[in-house]
This record gives sequence, structure tokens and C-alpha cells, in this order.
Amino acid sequence: MNFPALERWRALSRDAPREEYFRILRDAVAEFYLADPSNPYQQSGRSSGAEPWEETRRCVVKAIHRNGDFLDVGCANGLLLETLIVWAREEGFSIRPHGIDVVPELIQLARQRFPRDRDSFDVGNAFYWSPKRRYDFVRTNLEYVPEPDWTVFVQRQYDAVSPGGRLILCHYRNAEEPYIDVPSVAERAGYPVTGRAEAPGVAIAWIQRAD
Repeated sequence: MNFPALERWRALSRDAPREEYFRILRDAVAEFYLADPSNPYQQSGRSSGAEPWEETRRCVVKAIHRNGDFLDVGCANGLLLETLIVWAREEGFSIRPHGIDVVPELIQLARQRFPRDRDSFDVGNAFYWSPKRRYDFVRTNLEYVPEPDWTVFVQRQYDAVSPGGRLILCHYRNAEEPYIDVPSVAERAGYPVTGRAEAPGVAIAWIQRAD
């Protein structure tokens, strides 16, 4: 299947005007994620099924150290939150789902997945987003923004974390893409790293906000 919007985004200069960059990124995400309505994994960014999904997503649970509100930045159809709730419960923790995403159709899918918490999901661009409250956990991906903006992006997401809570930074990559040292990105933004984890194609680091 061809994904022309995705190819346009991959070819786009990382120095492109930010409004253009995020417009093309939104189109690329919508094109790929919504291409197969029967595949909930593709609607959350991974088309290859349950086993690869767990292999590359379950490691996020290592950052959960208490009960609380969990904000998934770039939540897509809410599948990550749904599976994290189950995996966290196995570790003895209870988390409440919240999410934002740039694609309205994906937010609608997330609201359908969590009808009792539908008001906890909003359409928004995490780069410009100003949180109305704080959360015990904020999970986000570095690949949402160009590398020159990583420091500013991390600092803005950190502002949404409650005292004692954690910002969870992830970077997902394809086999041909370079490895990103996520802990070093956090440290360049001015934050000491509390913990880290890796799985095939993903690197994660988390930062605990001071009480």
C-alpha cells in the first residue's frame, strides 16, 4: 500500500516552517493509522499484531511507580493506554487514561474505546499544547517533533507532570533508522534521568519530577 503523505513527511526538511511540518505530519499519521479500519494496531502506529505490540510497548510499564493519571501524548486510538492499564494492574498499579492527538478521527476512536473517560481525550498538538492540569505520568515520543526542537519539546511536556510524577520519553525507530540515546536527550534538556529501558526498535527514559 502506498502512503504518499508519509513519504512527503519523510522527505520534508527538518528546518521547514513548523506549521507546514506539523500539517504534513498530521496528514501522514492520519493516512497510515486510518488505512485499515479493521486493524487496531495500525490505528495506533504498529500494523503487525499483538505479539510485536507487546514486545515494543510493555516496557513502558517499567516507568510506572504509583497509581495515578496517565496522559498519553499522541494517544492515537487509545490502544496503548488500554494495554498499559492491564499491564500496570499486573504490577499492582492502577492508572486512569488521558490522551491528546493531532488527528480528530483518532481521538474519536479513543473516546469510543473509553466511553466513561471520553472527556479525558482531546485533539491537540503537543508542541504547542498548554496543559490545563498536571498528571502523574506523561508519555511522549521524540519523533513527534524535529530534532532541533527536542529540548523545548521535553521541557514543555515536563511542565504537565505532577510533583513526584514522571515524564516518559520514547523514541521508536525502523530497522534502517539510527539509534537515539534518549537519556542523553533528557539530560541536554536539563533533567536527570531516573530510569531507562529498551526493546527492539524502541528506547525509553523517564524523569521524575521533584516533590
